[in-house]
Amino acid sequence: MTPMGKDIAENIARVSHLDLPGAGQVEVVGDYAYIGHMDPPHGTTILDISDLKNPKIVSQIMLEGEESHTHKARAVGDILYTNVEQYNRHYMRRGDSIPALRAELEASGKEPSDSNVAASMNIRESEVAVLDVARERGYHDGGFKVYDIKDKAEAKLLKHVRTGGFGTHRFDVDENYAYISTEMPGYQGNILVIYDCADPSDPQEVSHWWMPGQKISAGEKPYWNADHRRLHHGLRFGDRIWAAAW
Repeated sequence: MTPMGKDIAENIARVSHLDLPGAGQVEVVGDYAYIGHMDPPHGTTILDISDLKNPKIVSQIMLEGEESHTHKARAVGDILYTNVEQYNRHYMRRGDSIPALRAELEASGKEPSDSNVAASMNIRESEVAVLDVARERGYHDGGFKVYDIKDKAEAKLLKHVRTGGFGTHRFDVDENYAYISTEMPGYQGNILVIYDCADPSDPQEVSHWWMPGQKISAGEKPYWNADHRRLHHGLRFGDRIWAAAW
């Protein structure tokens, strides 16, 4: 057993440490690191790592509200991309089942109370109201953001592209395109969408692809548990995208 707080390493030496909010993706480009944080209101931290023993915070992008997180970050030249995804999304979506659950309770002669709903969902009674509020409010910010980081001390938002649903999870980018994994209206689960970002202030969708069964608006029916299957993300290599089917 190793005491808590002790480093565990073999053939690896820690060079430095910064006490920052927890991170999702860490992107390193040249002398800078871009840290996508897990929990709002923390968005993205830009670090100067030209001196690896003494990394310095250049700037931090903070988020408005607690509904979204931007835990993935990618940089290409003077442009920074982050995802925008509903925070705690899987938990929040559990609220979608509450109206039907109340109806089932009532049909069975039981009181459709918060306590009975909570017992059926195996959650605390106080959580039912939280999920009800989130469901009624809806979520409309999912997508991705594009920033100008020519001046890394003053990142400037160029565009917030809204894609629908939970929003964007993982993604890939290059000098011309963004390869996004996102939910979209009419589809079940994340699909792959490519945006032309030649003008980073106005990304344009050029194509999208889905697994047969995902396009429910066209009558397709998934043969899997739709809530837990999706195209997690795609990575571009040359003229091909390799996509993870989650």
